[in-house]
Amino acid sequence: MARSFSADVRKFAELTQRQMRRVVVDSLYDVLEGAQTSAQGITAGGTIKEGKIPVVSSDLINSLAVEVNGSVGPEDKLSYSVAIANYNIGDYMRFGWTIEYAMRVENGFTGTDKTGRTFNQAGWHFVSHNAAKWPRIVDGHIAKYAVK
Repeated sequence: MARSFSADVRKFAELTQRQMRRVVVDSLYDVLEGAQTSAQGITAGGTIKEGKIPVVSSDLINSLAVEVNGSVGPEDKLSYSVAIANYNIGDYMRFGWTIEYAMRVENGFTGTDKTGRTFNQAGWHFVSHNAAKWPRIVDGHIAKYAVK
């Protein structure tokens, strides 16, 4: 039995949707996995490992919150895994670390804080370092899932 042109187009569109979803899901996972990769045992004043999240008490790494289409889920170290696994094309997702010192760890801080403590702390850039890899990661997944 001969296939119809419209059936072929529909099949191609479904394949394309699955490929697009796979590229987005895998790319999001890679970036978030990178940002949530810890530099275990780092203490205040320790060696900075740019692109790694410092873990002393686990408060920062466990403060990751994921918003999907306006709804924020629970904060957790692995909250991104479930959210990304349920991603659908067209979903809006935001990821953020909610503990009050997250931006200070990301960007660094020089000066006196509101409690009078003085700091000269470089940033770890655990978010921006990994987010900057996005174009390369996406290109890699596009090449991986492209129909040949």
